[in-house]
Amino acid sequence: MQTQDFKIIAVEGNIGAGKSTVLPKLQAALNSMEGNGKPWQILYEEVESDPEFQRLLSDFTKDPTKRIAFQRYITNRRAAVCANLDPNFNYVIERSLFSDLVFCQANLMEACRPDGQDVDYYYDIEKRLVDYPQVSSVVYLRTDPKVCYERMLSRARGAEDGTPLSYLTLLSGMHDVLLPVICNKYNTQLLTHDWTYFGCPDTLAKRVLSETLNLSTKTVSQSAA
Repeated sequence: MQTQDFKIIAVEGNIGAGKSTVLPKLQAALNSMEGNGKPWQILYEEVESDPEFQRLLSDFTKDPTKRIAFQRYITNRRAAVCANLDPNFNYVIERSLFSDLVFCQANLMEACRPDGQDVDYYYDIEKRLVDYPQVSSVVYLRTDPKVCYERMLSRARGAEDGTPLSYLTLLSGMHDVLLPVICNKYNTQLLTHDWTYFGCPDTLAKRVLSETLNLSTKTVSQSAA
């Protein structure tokens, strides 16, 4: 990983945990707090506007043998999104390459007989992390997989049709086990929050600033409430 003079906060969590919902609220809360340094920008996963993403995700959902194609595609996208970032900003991102390591391991767990391409993909992610920007903190939105499943159904994304609760349960366990190991390996702060019933973005922002940036957290506006 590279060193840089800006910060990256990666919001991680299960499918349906609430990552997209919290991103703008967390950004607003961070920008509202005194002493936060550079302004914060959001880097989204643009899932709705990418037809290739939707096609591969649909294949991923319906046929586990095709998951590797989707995962490689999303890894390439995530690496590209974080390349050549403007150092005049700090960033809140929706998932990072750490997420790909979690999903890769989960898919290996589900495979009846993993083949060489699964293992190659894992090491490809690790190679990409060499040139990936330093992730300052991971905010892990830990959410009951049953709640994630209900939220996934309620948002009704066609490409997610057929995703079983058992897969979300597996992903929940893999996040719990692997994120601490990954964050420790890459010198990244892990901030875990129970998000089963959602939570307060201001509380998240204060914790990010105090534990990651070692700053005081006086709020100067309430725009993120």
